[in-house]
Order: sequence, then C-alpha cells, then structure tokens
Amino acid sequence: MSEALNHADTTAEATGSTTTELPRSYLNALQNRFTAHELTDLLKSPVKPAFFYGSLMLPEDLGYALGDGDRDEYALAVRMTPAVLYKHQRFGIHGLSYPAVLPSQHDTDTVSGMVVFGITVAQQEELDLYESQYERTPVQVEVELLDGQKVMIAAEVYIWKRGVERLIALEQLVWSIENYLG
Repeated sequence: MSEALNHADTTAEATGSTTTELPRSYLNALQNRFTAHELTDLLKSPVKPAFFYGSLMLPEDLGYALGDGDRDEYALAVRMTPAVLYKHQRFGIHGLSYPAVLPSQHDTDTVSGMVVFGITVAQQEELDLYESQYERTPVQVEVELLDGQKVMIAAEVYIWKRGVERLIALEQLVWSIENYLG
C-alpha cells in the first residue's frame, strides 16, 4: 500500500526520539502515507476509520485491543497514518497511564494521533468494550497524502465520558508515547 515503510530513522529524528525508544511498527506507521487513490479505496470500508491519540497509536497495543482478529502489528501499521484532530484537547488522567480527549472551544487546540483504516465491525465492537470509559464520536481529522497534500476525512474518536474531575490539565502534564512506554 504505502511507500515509505522502512524509513524509521528519519521519523525518529522528526519526533526527537531514537529508534530504541519507540517500537519499529509505530515508527513505520508514523512514516506511512497513502496516495489519493489508496485513501479513496480505504474510505469505502463500512466502518469509519478510527483516530487514536494514546496508547492505541502503538500497533501492538491496538492489536491487543482489537481482540484475536488482528494481532500482527506490522499488518496494522500499514493501515495507519498520522492525523490531526482539530478543536480538541488531550489530557492526562490522574492515576492512569493513558490519556483522554475532550472537545475544545479554541480553534488552535489540536491533538496529534494516528488514524487506522480497515477495522471490521467485530473489531469495532471489541474497541467499544475496551474503550468503555469513552464514547465513540464522529469527527473530521486531517491526514497528509503521499504527495504532501493535506485532506480532511471522516473518522471516529473515543471521547472521555467520565467527567473532568480526574483529568490533568495539559499545562500540568503532557501525555506522550515516550512517557507511556517509559
């Protein structure tokens, strides 16, 4: 599908990380871009792509959450690409290692993450159980195509639904993959 799957070293430089800190499947997914034609084909799936902003950006963790149907982290990585969710804000959750996202009133608030294509209905049901503290919500996310063009696509994201009292403001804690893998 995608062209640049084995350029993890340049991705590591761009994210300020080394290849020893981040799993190779994640680095591959970060580097992955689709052509406009590939994206059109991917969007024909009956299940909308899912936008992840926390530990499920890691193909290995995502494979676990999807259940027995898709454990191959590299097969997942080729169906993922970086994306940006606008007018939302990521928060830490007190006592937990994963983040939450809530809508924001500020146009400048963005959440970087990964969008994954090709999720089946059964896998989506597994994700709904796994993400039971969240509500699956339709959104628009921006992805960059192989030619550098940026486009908005329909996706779904899991929004925190347990109240704001456990959330840690971004100013106090910045959630990152590196801290999660810690």
